[in-house]
Amino acid sequence: MGRGEQHAAMSLTSAATPISPPSRLGQLDICRGIAILAVLFIHVSGHFLPILHPAKSLTPPGWAWDVLAVPNQCLQWAVPCFLMLSTLVNAQSLARNPNLQKYAARRVQTALLPYLLWSALYVAVSCALGTLHHLSLGHLAKLLLTGTAYFHLYFFVLVLELYLLLPLLVPLFRRRPPFWAVALGAVLLQLAIYGLNRFVLPHRFQTTIFWDTLPVALGLWLYGQSAEIGTKIQRVWCWGAAGVTVAALLVYEPLALHLLVFPKQHINTFLYQVGQWGYTAGMSVLVLALAFALGHTRLSRLLAYFGAQSLAIYVMHPLAILALDKLGINHRLGTGAGLTLYYAACLALPLAAAWVWGFGKAGLISLRGKSEIRGK
Repeated sequence: MGRGEQHAAMSLTSAATPISPPSRLGQLDICRGIAILAVLFIHVSGHFLPILHPAKSLTPPGWAWDVLAVPNQCLQWAVPCFLMLSTLVNAQSLARNPNLQKYAARRVQTALLPYLLWSALYVAVSCALGTLHHLSLGHLAKLLLTGTAYFHLYFFVLVLELYLLLPLLVPLFRRRPPFWAVALGAVLLQLAIYGLNRFVLPHRFQTTIFWDTLPVALGLWLYGQSAEIGTKIQRVWCWGAAGVTVAALLVYEPLALHLLVFPKQHINTFLYQVGQWGYTAGMSVLVLALAFALGHTRLSRLLAYFGAQSLAIYVMHPLAILALDKLGINHRLGTGAGLTLYYAACLALPLAAAWVWGFGKAGLISLRGKSEIRGK
């Protein structure tokens, strides 16, 4: 499977592939690896934050909460970064092979079917644990349409929506429009969507790909600049991205932390969203620049390996959290030891499962080849 055809810029099929030096396209795997490690920290730290400071607590949170909460919010660029990468690689794939029938069939195989499979699994787990009651066909259909069969599966829905839009968007970027035109159009569209969501159709866009217009626009613009990404992203583009990131972080982070401590208090949602969009878009570009800067170092090999297995890590890591919770580990250990154990388990379980899957698949192919030779 080509990189341009990986679901959501993630891949499960290279599970048994040994760690090797990344190629030019491997720089995107490095970026995926950094992003998936950020996703794990967001989810694991988010699991411990309510333990350190319950929602109904009347006392201010302590330093341990701050140590987790600040990076938890600073790493919120991870999903937008994945969307940017997914837009880039799938736009490249569509440009190389514009056959829409093959494009659709491949996305059904790599995105829709895995989404349905994992949704069914997590619904079954939720029912077994008693957290999902009175499941009906209508309720199940709603879960599938909104990506809420489990907390992290919404990402599949965003990517499926992106796949539907890309055949319409890619032709617009083949002429390589200038950055200022793309940025201006994306910002105006993003603000228009915010206005529609706030005043016309309340809460209709927040769970759709339209809420992430900026990373999609960035991915499409990078697709038009594919030949120059390696040379310009570290020398030119990263400086503008850094300025946007710092300015937006100063707006976004205080509001985000306030919302974590006082979830029912009103904040200026316009400033919050503008800050979050600007920060996550800028950080996505900076992380991609970091991936190129790492080059062929030993660390890059490990990160590229994590990136190649990012789908496995993403879809399976909540199972590790559930298993450790069932054992009561989250209350037996201190925050530091518990966080470390949960993070390690969230990384180890999916990688082990992906390796077993890849090893078994390779074995079946080998056995099939031998049987065919004997048959001849």
